Amino acid sequence: MKLIKDKNFYKMLFAICIPIALQNVITQATSIADTLMLGAADSSGALLSASSLANNPFFILSLVCFGLASGSAILSAQYWGKNDLPAIRTIISMVVKLGAAIGLIFGLIVIIFPEQVMRIFSNNEIFINAGAQYLKIIGFAYAFFAFGNTLLCALRGVEIVKISVVVNLSGLVTNIFLNWVLIFGNLGAPAMGIKGAAVATLIARLVEFTVTVVYVFGIDKKLGLRLRHLLRFNKLLAHDLVKYSTPVVINEVMWSLAISMQAVILGHIEYSSGDPVASNTIAAMIYQLASVVIFGVANAAAVVVGKAIGEKQEQQALERAHTLKLMSLLLGVLTFGIILLLRPLILGLYDLPEQTIALTHDMIFVTAVTSIFVSIASVSIVGILRGAGDTRFCLIIELVLLWGVAIPAALIAVYFRLPVPLVLALMKSDELLKAVVCLIRLHGKKWLNSVTRDKLNIAQ
Repeated sequence: MKLIKDKNFYKMLFAICIPIALQNVITQATSIADTLMLGAADSSGALLSASSLANNPFFILSLVCFGLASGSAILSAQYWGKNDLPAIRTIISMVVKLGAAIGLIFGLIVIIFPEQVMRIFSNNEIFINAGAQYLKIIGFAYAFFAFGNTLLCALRGVEIVKISVVVNLSGLVTNIFLNWVLIFGNLGAPAMGIKGAAVATLIARLVEFTVTVVYVFGIDKKLGLRLRHLLRFNKLLAHDLVKYSTPVVINEVMWSLAISMQAVILGHIEYSSGDPVASNTIAAMIYQLASVVIFGVANAAAVVVGKAIGEKQEQQALERAHTLKLMSLLLGVLTFGIILLLRPLILGLYDLPEQTIALTHDMIFVTAVTSIFVSIASVSIVGILRGAGDTRFCLIIELVLLWGVAIPAALIAVYFRLPVPLVLALMKSDELLKAVVCLIRLHGKKWLNSVTRDKLNIAQ
């Protein structure tokens, strides 16, 4: 299989990738601001750990929304190749309504049962009490976030991505400013600590929601989605949406539950001299910041592969997949180097106990090594295979390798009180296995699927 040399392919790929990468940079900048300010407000690291644990339900919700949107984008990208706008509008309208409903349910749970939710992730009463205060406030943002974020992610399937940068930038500016005001009590406001961080984030989410709705339903002309389209429903498309989205949603939910399970495991480790939760929070943040291009390429891959299939260009889809595989390896190695370069710079920003800093140093190295395999697996699963409608295969390998191998291995490591960095390495062992399995899968053509229908007869 030959490597694509056509400049138009790379222009299309990076026109989608770069805004998504910038969106992720902004999101991570928001997270960094939160952790830095909470760390400055409490040098013990308790508020940092509490907010990290309290954000696990939001993390799960965000991945459910991403799963829904990714499932819809599988269909949208291929209908985009066919230039069937009415079908795309109907698909997106159905998925955003579902996302908002799920966000409302999540929000009610964390508002009504905040302490019970926190006890899932930690047995530390300080973390539980502080985290519960955070959840009681931030829960009100869940439904707004779910609607807006699902909508923005779904629009990636039709190459509408630049607005995401504007939305997230508005949220970043709002969040940082209000964190400064409300956490520390500046400009005459009361010093609210972790409650201030929650209020700041809530207001930032409402700003993001407003910008999204105004642009998508009032300004955008590429797709022409309007509020009246939210009333649309099509039985055939709903069937296809369930068929191709369900494995993606289950995949994302099970992956997010596994990440939360990892937080639970780290939160219950009592033999470590440093704080595993705080260390993992910082290591994960550095990784997410360094790997934004990986996930930008992964999301772009789903669109360019799906679009080629929708245009009935099978050979083109195969060549694009081959090129993307090689790019994923290169990006993985590059991310490894970036993480190690960022390590001393990021660690220097935190005022944490010496033992926690030392532990974080080692956990960052484990994260850097893992990033090579994460890149290959992510571009293959989130990008190529999902774009081609091979969602059931993605679900199977995720469940088997993550829940059947990585999580049990980490639990065994904790039982035998092995070093925390080794526990983290075992938690991430599924990434290596997924990378290998995906490369084998992509060697043939079984992953290629056309998921569109003809003659749907949907009104404009």
